[in-house]
Amino acid sequence: TAITVGSANPHTTIMRLDDTVNFFSSRGPTRGGYVDAAGARHPDNLLKPDLVAPGNRVISAVSTDNSGSTFSQLAQIFPQLIIQGGLGKGLMNASGTSFAAPVVSGTVALLLQANPGLTPPLIKAILQYTAQPLSGANLLQQGTGLINIVGAMQLASVLKPDIGARLAARTLKLGDSILAPGRAFPSPFSVIEGQQVPWSRFVYLGGSHVFSGEALFRKFQGVYDPRLRWVRNQVSIATPEYWDSRSSWSSNAYIYGFVEDKATSRSLITAGVVQATSLLGKSSALFGTGMFTKSATLSEWLVKGSGVVLSEGIVLSEGVVLSEGVVLSEGVVLSEGIVVSEGIVVSEGIVVSEGIILTEGGQLQVGASSGPFFGEP
Repeated sequence: TAITVGSANPHTTIMRLDDTVNFFSSRGPTRGGYVDAAGARHPDNLLKPDLVAPGNRVISAVSTDNSGSTFSQLAQIFPQLIIQGGLGKGLMNASGTSFAAPVVSGTVALLLQANPGLTPPLIKAILQYTAQPLSGANLLQQGTGLINIVGAMQLASVLKPDIGARLAARTLKLGDSILAPGRAFPSPFSVIEGQQVPWSRFVYLGGSHVFSGEALFRKFQGVYDPRLRWVRNQVSIATPEYWDSRSSWSSNAYIYGFVEDKATSRSLITAGVVQATSLLGKSSALFGTGMFTKSATLSEWLVKGSGVVLSEGIVLSEGVVLSEGVVLSEGVVLSEGIVVSEGIVVSEGIVVSEGIILTEGGQLQVGASSGPFFGEP
């Protein structure tokens, strides 16, 4: 359910065509997994990142300590990054995916301001569908492409503003139109600084499935229900648990955690959506297929009409989705946690040539010390 963000390098130009994925940006697939009874580890191998955003030499405010009396430790250790001094008005530049992620967070805030009815999974789909695929980078390097704030706003603005409310009231059904009355689906490109920016036109769902087509946003899809957790071929539904510190369990206090149960039979995807997973084939780094397919290449295939238009949608049966999604072919071995790119490996360290990178490539696990909570790695 998280949005994974990679870092792009704009190369100090306003042109988007020369943007690239930073070498330090974390590559997929995900390396979480489980250990079976025989002690063998089975990695998830899910697609990541979802998209990339500018994260190279980003200019922002210099943070201070809690009292505001001194610069942050980062600024003290690397004073060469400060480009304007002064407490409360200092500026510095730095690099990393942790600087790209706030660009996406800010975009989400804009989307919700434009359309408060968007659900989190729908927002994620909008960001991916409207992203611009960068030349030369594959699905595991850039996801669907470089964030396109203009395009995301274009798409969000033509959708109904009461989607979330109707979903909560259980009056929104699978396949219902979610286009606002009198609004037309926008053209799949944006104009930024006089340049035409093409949309990727595809999204990741379930971590290993790729879908496309305007039906994704013309009709309400079951996967836009934020309670659903779809991972590869398993689907669960999360029920929040509430805690009121003044008494005990309550239905109108603080969310303490979530209980996940197997989802009952239901439809996840409607008819008319384009299934693009079959275009990728098995994953091979050598041949550039599967997860290693260039994002721009996949986008071009979809523009030309490739893909399978689903006639019956995708139906969930007792928590299991039968379609397999993108798989890694046998013989492809990826190192645990680190993928070597351009001969440089960054591990929990600092790269001075591109600015500052803090613990990029490390794993963050979110959970509760006790109680029924399921965190995202």
